Order: sequence, then C-alpha cells, then structure tokens
Amino acid sequence: MEGEAVTKRAIFQTPPSKNLINVGLLAARLGLGAGFLWAGINKVSDPPAFGMMLQNMAGIDPMMAPNMALLIGSLEILSGILIWIGLITRIAAGYQLIVLVGAQVMFGFDFTMGPAIWKDPALIGITIMLLLYGSGKFGLDYRISKSKDAEVQAT
Repeated sequence: MEGEAVTKRAIFQTPPSKNLINVGLLAARLGLGAGFLWAGINKVSDPPAFGMMLQNMAGIDPMMAPNMALLIGSLEILSGILIWIGLITRIAAGYQLIVLVGAQVMFGFDFTMGPAIWKDPALIGITIMLLLYGSGKFGLDYRISKSKDAEVQAT
C-alpha cells in the first residue's frame, strides 16, 4: 500500500519547472526567431513593395521608403537569427518589440478580425517574455555567462 501511495504521488507531482521553463524559452525563441527571419527575408527580397506600404501607411518619403524597408528587413533578419541562437537575446527582443509596436501603431490596434486577433498580441507577449527572461539555458547567452563565471571563479 505504501508503494502504491508513493507511485500515485509521483504521477500527480508537478515536474521540475526549471527544465520546462528552459524548454519553453527555447521553443519560443525558435518560433519567434523563425517568424522574424521570414518577415525580414520578405522585406529584403522586395523592398519597393514594403516601401510602398510604408509610404501609404506611414507617409514615409518615396525616395526613402525602399531604403528604410531594406534596413528594417535586414535588422529583422539579424535579430531573428540572434533570437534563434540565443545571442544578445534581450537586445534583439527589444528591437523586435519596437518593430511590433510600431507596426501596431502604423496598422492600428484592431484585434477584432483577421489573423491579428491572435498573432499580434501573442508575438508581443512572447517578445516581452524573452526581454524579461533572456535566452534560457539552451541559448548562447547562457553558455557565455557560464564561461565568464568560471573565469571569475578561477581568478
């Protein structure tokens, strides 16, 4: 009977949260990084189209719009890769938060129809989570901080 009670307790026990948090941060980083990488590639592959959208929606100068589209797209690619590998994650997430909020300001905060119902608030939430928690155990930030800690302890 006692062994049976221990087994039941083990089944219903909450698993160690530290590992789950790190796996969750990894999943969030991979998804968010891939999304921004894809969005950046689309902007860089056709700067005039995104430039035209910037002109129409935000009133950006027609001469400057394609260059701005190229810059935004390139930075999205870079920050997407950095988030993906977990390197300077908080800085990359900070940039993406600026892009996401900027897009909301430009296109409106109407979450009542279309994919914006779930996508935009979810992306902002995941980005804020990465801004607060960083890359987690499975990112390069963690490995770099561990190697620096080892160097400090060695001296």
